[in-house]
Amino acid sequence: MDINIMTREQVPVTPTHHLPVSLARITVPHARPTYSVGDFGALLLLEQTAPGLSILYKTYYIRHTTSLYETTGTATFYLCMPVNRALRCQQQGLSRLRIPEGQFNIFYANPVHTQYWFEKGRKYQVYELHYTAAMLEPLRAAFPIVDEFLLKTELAFSGQLGTTHTHITPEMLRLLEQICTCPFTGVIKDLYLHSLAARLLLLAVTRLSLVKTPAMDLKLQPYELSRLREAWEYLVQHLDQPGTLTELSQVVGLNSFKLKRGFKQLYGITIFEFLLEARMEKAKRLLRESDMSVHAVAISVGYRNISSFTVAFKKKYGILPSETQKIGRGAWPG
Repeated sequence: MDINIMTREQVPVTPTHHLPVSLARITVPHARPTYSVGDFGALLLLEQTAPGLSILYKTYYIRHTTSLYETTGTATFYLCMPVNRALRCQQQGLSRLRIPEGQFNIFYANPVHTQYWFEKGRKYQVYELHYTAAMLEPLRAAFPIVDEFLLKTELAFSGQLGTTHTHITPEMLRLLEQICTCPFTGVIKDLYLHSLAARLLLLAVTRLSLVKTPAMDLKLQPYELSRLREAWEYLVQHLDQPGTLTELSQVVGLNSFKLKRGFKQLYGITIFEFLLEARMEKAKRLLRESDMSVHAVAISVGYRNISSFTVAFKKKYGILPSETQKIGRGAWPG
């Protein structure tokens, strides 16, 4: 799996397959090592693969309090398990998350675009299992939570399987240990990894299905999901003038109550939060890739007050719009 990493300042981090001597002893059988280093610290990534399956062992060594962006070019389902320190992140299309150490959830992204936040002097370890929908499909009939999750992903919605995270069990840890000490090679290795990953996935889904869904959640029908998707697309196309909630409800054919509650339930963020996120993403892209002025970019994403735009942008990315513009044009800020 190809993972692209960028710093908080939007500077690409170049990985290498050559590990420093201090990390040479950290190995997983048949795993490809990747090492990335920068002002943020370092990231050691070990990856085991089998057809339709990628198992990642990530260790972050953080030098300064910062954030990182990780992207992949393909859609993926993945089981995320922080095993050393809580993981704070925000996947595109979802609200900001905090997954406590020793807990997990299952996510879908198309493609993966995630921002992570880290604290100075900390070491973070995360296990991720990336797989295809084919591994979840057999569980669909037995677990309504899986059926609803897959229905959303078939409509290209990002999302998470469990309404809340839950704890990794000792049995799940034993399966992880067996996976990372796989003694086989070739076809037998692939069969071994698939069988253990399937067991791990079944345990994870079983645990997540036991978490009660809040009674306040709406039961969204397929046509309502489609209209919520239309609302998402409309907002993206009209960032400069999205209109009022009442106007948006008329455009997509849902009443204001169901639009507001359904959008929050489906995407994990409010319409306002989504607009802010989308506006900042578009502004960042325009600042880096076009010759537009900061003022013109602000207007194009719906801001009439340049000061409000600057404050929102710096709060999101940690740097000024003008500094992002300089980086995009090949210069360092300051």
